[in-house]
Amino acid sequence: MDKVTLLLNLVTDGFVTGCLYGLVAVGFSLLWWLADIVHIAHAGVLLVAGYAAFVVMDALGMPAPFAFLAAVAAAIPVGLVTERFVYRPLAARRAGETGVLTASLAVLIILEYALTLAFGPAGVTVDSDLRVPLLQEGGIVFDRFAALVLATTAAVFVVLTFLLRKTQIGKSMRAVAENASLAEVLGIPIRRVHLFGHGLAAALVAPAAVFLLFNTGVHPYEALHIALIAAVVAIIGGRGSIAGALLGGVLIGVAESVMLWSFQAGWRQLITFGLLYILLLVRPQGLLGARP
Repeated sequence: MDKVTLLLNLVTDGFVTGCLYGLVAVGFSLLWWLADIVHIAHAGVLLVAGYAAFVVMDALGMPAPFAFLAAVAAAIPVGLVTERFVYRPLAARRAGETGVLTASLAVLIILEYALTLAFGPAGVTVDSDLRVPLLQEGGIVFDRFAALVLATTAAVFVVLTFLLRKTQIGKSMRAVAENASLAEVLGIPIRRVHLFGHGLAAALVAPAAVFLLFNTGVHPYEALHIALIAAVVAIIGGRGSIAGALLGGVLIGVAESVMLWSFQAGWRQLITFGLLYILLLVRPQGLLGARP
């Protein structure tokens, strides 16, 4: 394979990886925008969703659509319980950002170790036929997995954008995110909106969990790495920007992949945080975030 073909394949692979990053980060970004919460436990919700999908496919032998439904069904209660019994009491006690962040990290650790005790530390993965090439011209490979990731990502972001802009609950979420005190005066039920937001953020992580299960697997020891990726992508994209989460994910994914053209894989994190540092210097509100 010549260098140009290798580069094109790396860009394609990076774009697909970036879409996965965007799917991981969009729920994180949503709660950061809506409730001003740095939701580190989001990675734990992803792990729960991934293991639920694994049980349905591996133990019960059911197809992928049922695994996705199981992932959603497992993730949403975790998100709702976290909001009701962790974030809401802390908000009532006016806990600071450090307290909320520490509590979120504690939830992540609890979920990580609970899954480790239940399934072992090695993680889980599912074999699939999604790596069958759909296009293989001139050495450039585009398989079913990539097509499914791109189609799902497009569908998720289109539906989410429509929900936030055109539905009543979406408008309520925007009002709460803009000014919670004023929204409460106008009669918008803040707690109900926050609860819906946590459930939605949890559901949004299910597609990424299932795709990771098919790709590299779902591993408890990667929980902090997943949380870090979600945070970095959300910061790069800009707080409150759904399109920014996707753009930030694609930027990081392509940059990490193309880096392999000339450097060792160990340089990936340097590329990721180098891009973050440069962006924070040039545009601290993120690529598509509103100016403070």
